[in-house]
Amino acid sequence: MAERDPIDLIRELLNRVDGLTGLHAENELFTIWQSETRTILEKVFRPQSIHYQNFAALRFQEMSLKAFATPETDKINAMRYRRDLESAKNVLHSAIKELTLDRTLFKKIQTTPKTVEISLKGEYFVSSVLSDPEVILAIESVFEGSGLKPTSSAETRGKGTPWVDRIEQIKRARFGIYDLSGPGREDALLELGAALALKREALLVTKKGATLPEAIRALERIEYEGRSDLVEKLKKWVR
Repeated sequence: MAERDPIDLIRELLNRVDGLTGLHAENELFTIWQSETRTILEKVFRPQSIHYQNFAALRFQEMSLKAFATPETDKINAMRYRRDLESAKNVLHSAIKELTLDRTLFKKIQTTPKTVEISLKGEYFVSSVLSDPEVILAIESVFEGSGLKPTSSAETRGKGTPWVDRIEQIKRARFGIYDLSGPGREDALLELGAALALKREALLVTKKGATLPEAIRALERIEYEGRSDLVEKLKKWVR
């Protein structure tokens, strides 16, 4: 279990919405996002709150009986799904606004929690060009047993994975980890650019003393000296 700032959590949920476009209400990525959104809104506000109630009222499809599925019902469901995704974005924007006001205008009598405890589920993306076994082992050890798994195994990563597959992995991942201090940095930068364009959370990890392009120096990053140092700093980042 991890303690997280609810504003950060809801922003992450909001950023993941665009990656759900084109899916459907029974897709695994969507159902994970929907379940996490309900859980976080309930923990932060209460089941009786307007944010939770408005989200819980969204059905994301008109019919779920597969036996009666036709091209026409599929079209109706797709329209409802897209419409409800837009409504969900409005709910999350409203939730962030209330939390922000609660911390500023009403900070002396804050009614919403500063942190919430959550269990992470889903996948994380590790740059496909990352080949340093020490770094790979450090990352895997931190997330082992967390409920998160990599979008690809260490054995298949970097074996000429087509760009279209990498983009899909970045899109469905909760976040990505990009090491810009090793060989293949150009590909890692392209993957990072795709992640930022898709509004995916990105963490840079670099060996201490490595030089970075000026354009990305302001991004969140971890500088490490070795495996144990990276493990310790990654654990703090996860919290």
